[in-house]
Amino acid sequence: MQRMSNQMKKNVCIELLFLLLTTISFGISAQTVTLTGSVRDKTGESVIGATVLDKANIKNGTITDFDGNFTLNVSPNATVIVSYVGMKTQEINVAGKSNLRVTLEDDVTALEEVVVIGYGTAKRKDITGSVASINADAIIAIPVASAVEAISGKLAGVQITTTEGSPDAEVKIRVRGGGSVTGDNTPLFIVDGFPVNSISDISPNDIESIDVLKDASSTAIYGSRGANGVIIVTTKSGKEGKVSVNYNAYISYKKIAKTLDVLSPYDYAKWQYERAMLADNKPDKYTEYFGNYQDMDIYQEIAGNDWQEQTFGRVGFTFNHSLSINGGGDQTKYAFNYSHINDKAIMQMSGFKRDNLSLKLNNKPNKRVILDFSLRYSDTEIEGGGANEQNENSSADSRLRHAMIYPPFPVGNLTDSGETDDSFNLYNPLVSLSDNDRFQRRRTVNMNGSFSWEIINSMLLKTEIGLDDYRNVDNRFYGTTTYYVRNTPSAENQKLPAIVFDKVSRESIRNTNTLNYDFRKLLSEHHHLDLLAGQEFIIIKQEAHTTTVHGFPKSFSFADVTKFSAQGKANSIENYLSPDNKLFSFFGRVNYDYQSKYLLSATFRADGSSKFSEGNKWGYFPSAALAWRVSSESFMENTKSWLDDMKLRLSYGTAGNNNIPSGQMVQTFDVKTTTWVNGFTSYWAGSKTMANPDLKWETTVTRNIGLDITTLGGRLSGTL
Repeated sequence: MQRMSNQMKKNVCIELLFLLLTTISFGISAQTVTLTGSVRDKTGESVIGATVLDKANIKNGTITDFDGNFTLNVSPNATVIVSYVGMKTQEINVAGKSNLRVTLEDDVTALEEVVVIGYGTAKRKDITGSVASINADAIIAIPVASAVEAISGKLAGVQITTTEGSPDAEVKIRVRGGGSVTGDNTPLFIVDGFPVNSISDISPNDIESIDVLKDASSTAIYGSRGANGVIIVTTKSGKEGKVSVNYNAYISYKKIAKTLDVLSPYDYAKWQYERAMLADNKPDKYTEYFGNYQDMDIYQEIAGNDWQEQTFGRVGFTFNHSLSINGGGDQTKYAFNYSHINDKAIMQMSGFKRDNLSLKLNNKPNKRVILDFSLRYSDTEIEGGGANEQNENSSADSRLRHAMIYPPFPVGNLTDSGETDDSFNLYNPLVSLSDNDRFQRRRTVNMNGSFSWEIINSMLLKTEIGLDDYRNVDNRFYGTTTYYVRNTPSAENQKLPAIVFDKVSRESIRNTNTLNYDFRKLLSEHHHLDLLAGQEFIIIKQEAHTTTVHGFPKSFSFADVTKFSAQGKANSIENYLSPDNKLFSFFGRVNYDYQSKYLLSATFRADGSSKFSEGNKWGYFPSAALAWRVSSESFMENTKSWLDDMKLRLSYGTAGNNNIPSGQMVQTFDVKTTTWVNGFTSYWAGSKTMANPDLKWETTVTRNIGLDITTLGGRLSGTL
């Protein structure tokens, strides 16, 4: 009986286990369904290559085949996103459905897209100047570390190059090649209406759009600062609706993509012998360093160093995560964003990390008043990169470029020839990294507030005030092998570690007042006239502090020097207070169009700068542009089935450039010591600037003609 009872229990357990497994199997199979469907346009034609994504998991997706069909496994209550370039995106809930027939409509909103221009906005189809744009979707499509990387290669007429190999190094941006002969060709950066020095510290996740103004008719509204183009960044704002919380994270790995083949120790020694014989036919030039030629076979047993691998060969990574909170009601909207990036470079002893924080508030207490406030904070720390620095006293301290040709094994009897180009032979690349170490920290705080009041219908008064605070710390270490410590310090401190502490602080205060009036309701429906008048005042204060310390104990590393700076000997302390950079401006703009067919835009700006003498302070910059929408003419009726828009543009204008340091009208001197002359300490006072009391505005005149075409329902567009 007991045995039967046990047998029954065993059978019951087996049945329960089978039932449980069946239930689990059924539950798993019920978690996904196979969704099939087709995507067509409004004419019934198949849409080839349309993207179909699971909204809850965008990594789960597919594209339509040559017949416009697709198959995708999704959860029973999933929402799928169907999209195609030039067509309106659709979101479809598949609850209870196994087959979908999707019809996508042409997205002609590309022509209606609002583009940010100077002190205002305009529809893309009504623009008379040359403007290139990129939106948030295109920016975040490929994960990148900065806003500059996000636009690289995506905007016509905008060239982006890296100035050096340091982590988070500043990049050089040129719009149509730049317009200054001898001055700075950096374009003007505008973030939410506020001029800034760089957009590298802005998180790509915070950006709503980037618009680049390229010709004078577009940039003249910015007067003195727009000669080299204007890059306008608009960050994301709050949207009405439920609170939306989004968290994104990604990690990527990187390694040097391609390396060059290097010589083995044996081949290196053999080539050195042939070099010695070809140069002077003197074998002792070889034997002094490598031994007898007959013993060359010993180099076949020596393991060589691949300095590419040791210097640049590590696996780097980038970790980025961001949090955004967005929402609001009828009166108040808000947007909060935080992002953190940690980048470990492929080069030893180098990397950077950055934290970004932004907050935007929008309040509309009544139908005629709008209050806006924005706050951005960025904190960036950069390690290493000194061996790549291009702004050194000597290229010998930028010698990492010689890593490839450094001997693959230690070579004896090498001495310092005193020649800059030979110094790289003495010290291996890893020593170059540690002896040229560097640490930088940048902090930026930007606050901007605005008050908008619709005085009467179509007349808008807007007042903006902003503050930008920038702090930069740059600590540059020079070890015992550097050119700097062998030549710059006094005789008793030469060949001993040194460090240069640099601190720069800059504050910018801006106030802008604009009055805009749209005559649309006063004129007939065929005429549209819009007037803008404004005034702007900007003041920039800057201080620079440089402390140079020489003569540290020979064994001190960069970490030791920063911790025990009192162990060195103070060489110089320089405090430089720049004269205030003040800019006072008046500007105006007239936009007119007839039936959106014939368009005219005229701009004028007057700038007064404190950088110039009394007779040269003011610069005046007019511009004008015409556009003709050819596609709206009656003789183009037969093309409307395939041609959406064709517009011919012509513009002429002037823009000024005052992008030079303040204080150029005064001769200043910098007292220093050096041992360059016969090895003895000497004192000299070199001029830091060559005074020029006749400095005046650099004016750039540009002429532009262009043709904009949009066709195939907005799916194909181009500019010539």
